[in-house]
Amino acid sequence: MVTAPNTPTAEDFRACMAGAPRIVHTASGPVEYAERGHGEAILSVHGSQGGWDQGLVAGEYLRLNGFRIIAPSRPGYLGTPLSAGRTFAQQADALAALLDALQIDRVIVIAVSGGGPAGYELAAKHGERISRLVQVDAVCLTDRGPSRIAQLAAQDFLLEAVIWLLRRATKPTLTALMRSFGTYTRQAASERAAMLAALPGRTSWLEATLAASLGVARRRQGMKNDFTPGHPVPLDAIACPTLIVHGRLDKVVPPTQAEHAHAHITGSELYWMDGSHLAFALEAADTAPAYVANWLRDSR
Repeated sequence: MVTAPNTPTAEDFRACMAGAPRIVHTASGPVEYAERGHGEAILSVHGSQGGWDQGLVAGEYLRLNGFRIIAPSRPGYLGTPLSAGRTFAQQADALAALLDALQIDRVIVIAVSGGGPAGYELAAKHGERISRLVQVDAVCLTDRGPSRIAQLAAQDFLLEAVIWLLRRATKPTLTALMRSFGTYTRQAASERAAMLAALPGRTSWLEATLAASLGVARRRQGMKNDFTPGHPVPLDAIACPTLIVHGRLDKVVPPTQAEHAHAHITGSELYWMDGSHLAFALEAADTAPAYVANWLRDSR
């Protein structure tokens, strides 16, 4: 498989963070979004403690490879009120209403982590609008509470401290993060952290994702709502080409969630990453994003 030719730099991620979001009035209520790039449209559905900024960061590698990234703030995050969609089914309706407002008939959907249920619901309820679906370390079973690491991360001073430490004490910070977000042994985490810390710019994506989680007070309502137990996502109703990407060592969203989705979505593909919940932006950042980019091209 050919590797995607363009990968984001720290400057690219900073440009994502400097984006100018807009609020459009839809049939579901106000929805905030931002966009970057040109080409086939991708709806980038952010994870818990995210927003439009996290969505742009998550999709930047695809913008650099010829796609248009549309990044909404899910209900309860930043400029989109929770009233636009408390349940994941309602969030899917809000995302479809955003597509209506933007006059987009069909779109690729990429959902990450806690954005998984909304992405799955969108493909199930509005399948005629979705050309392909990609889920990265995504939740599909919604009967869960917040993990300890999610509760700790919901504080600005801790996020800022981690970003500071990543730049000044990279190896021990990566070791601690991979142990917190993955099922590594201490020795395995330390050895892998040493390898990653030696690669110039390797933590840029992770740093940008953490920075796109700051301003916790404006994201907390959505995050709390994400962890409210809900109805099962109707995975069997999804008919579009679906790629499920997941870390084998993910502690935050266990691999059994990926296996469950794969078993219930006819024709889906399951791509394993060797890493934690951070794998896509860290451990597997040199392989997994390229795989997704090429899968999207090949599945047209």
